[in-house]
Amino acid sequence: MSRSPIRVGLVVHTFNMGGLERCVSHLLNHLDRSRFEPTLVCLGKNGTASSWLTVRDVPIVELHKPPGRLGVRFCCLLRDTFRERDLDLVHSHNWGTLVETAVATRLAGHIKHVHSERGTVLGGSTARSLWRRTINSWVLRKTLEQCDAVLAVDNSVAGRVAAASGFRQERIQVIPNGVPQPPCDDRAEARFRIRHSLGIGPEETLVCSLGRLVPVKGFDLLISALVLARTQYPQLHLVLVGDGALEKQLRDQARREGVDQVVHFAGRQSRVGDWLAASDVFVNSSRSEGMSQAIVEAMTFGLPLVVTDVGGNAGLAGGAEPCGLIVSPEDPAALAGALGKMVADKERARAFGRVGEDRARRCFSLTGMIQRYEELYENLLVNRLPRRQVRSRTVEAAVAGADTREES
Repeated sequence: MSRSPIRVGLVVHTFNMGGLERCVSHLLNHLDRSRFEPTLVCLGKNGTASSWLTVRDVPIVELHKPPGRLGVRFCCLLRDTFRERDLDLVHSHNWGTLVETAVATRLAGHIKHVHSERGTVLGGSTARSLWRRTINSWVLRKTLEQCDAVLAVDNSVAGRVAAASGFRQERIQVIPNGVPQPPCDDRAEARFRIRHSLGIGPEETLVCSLGRLVPVKGFDLLISALVLARTQYPQLHLVLVGDGALEKQLRDQARREGVDQVVHFAGRQSRVGDWLAASDVFVNSSRSEGMSQAIVEAMTFGLPLVVTDVGGNAGLAGGAEPCGLIVSPEDPAALAGALGKMVADKERARAFGRVGEDRARRCFSLTGMIQRYEELYENLLVNRLPRRQVRSRTVEAAVAGADTREES
C-alpha cells in the first residue's frame, strides 16, 4: 500500500522578505509533491515574502500572535492548528518560533519537531541582567533537547547556539543554504541599462551590496569606507539594493560626507540578478551574520567579494582558494583598503570571481539543499503509521480513557 505524502508545517514568525524567508520559500516551492504536502504557518502575519512563492498549492495560516511573552492560550491555538492541518512534522525557524512550537507539538502528540537556527541566536537578545540571560540560555537548551532534530546553516551558527545554550554542538546538523542564481535574461543588456541609468561609465567601478537597510548590515560603515577609498580611487560608486528603516539616515550620511552623487539607493528589487550583473565587486559589511545568501548570489555571478569576518562570511569567501578579501568588522578603513585592492588589481579580482562562481555551483546548489531536507524529514518519519491507523489508535485511546473514568 502506497503511503500518503508527509504533511510538513514550516513555522515562521512573520513572512516578510529576508534570508530566512528566502530559504522557507524555496522549500515551499520545491519539496517533492509526491512525497510532501507543505503548509506555511505564520505565528504573526503573512508578508512581502509571499511574492516569492511560485506555487499555488501551499496553504498559509496566520495566527496573529499578540506581542509579549509565551501564552498558554496561544500554544493551544497553535496545537489546534497542527491538528487541523493533520501535520506529521513541523519545522520551526529561529528563537521567535521555537518555544511556542515545542509546546504545541507536545500538546498535539504524534508530531515530529525540527528546529533551525539561521544566524541571530536568541533573537539577538541583549538582556542586561544575568538572571534573564541565564533563564534564556536554560530555556533554549531544554527546548532544543526536546526537538527531534536541530539544524544550523553553517558551523559558525552551530557554535553560537552551543555557546549560548550549552546544547552539544555535535547534535546540531549543518545544512547550508541552497541558493539559485537570481534571474537575469541578458547580462550585457542589464549591465548597460542599469549603469547608464545611474550615470556610471564603463571604466568606473560599481560596488554592490544587497540587504535590508537596518543597523546589523553595517551600511553606514560601507558608506564611510567608500569616502576613504575614493580619495585614491575616485572611480568608485556604490549601489545599495534593498529598503528599510535606515534609508533616510543613510542618505543623510552620504550627503554629509559628500558622496550622495555616487551612492545609489535602488530600493527593493524583484530582479536582483540584473543589479549583480551591472556590478564589479560585492561587499557584505555586516556586524553580525549567519550564512549570507546574498553573498552566494553574488558568487553565482562571478563577483569578487569583500566581507567582514562575522558569522559564516569567512567560510564563504576564504579557504585555500579564496574568492575574496576578509576584513575586520566595524572597520571602515579596512573595508576601504580592500576596495582599493579590488580596483588596483583587476586580474586578481577576476580570479576571485571565477573561484566563487565554481564554489557556489559545487557547494550551495538549491537542488542539494532540498534533497537534504527531504531526506531528513523522511528519516524522522521512517516508522510513520498510515494516517488511518494513527487516527484509529487515537480514538481507541480516547475510548479506553472514557471507559476507565466510567469504571472509577
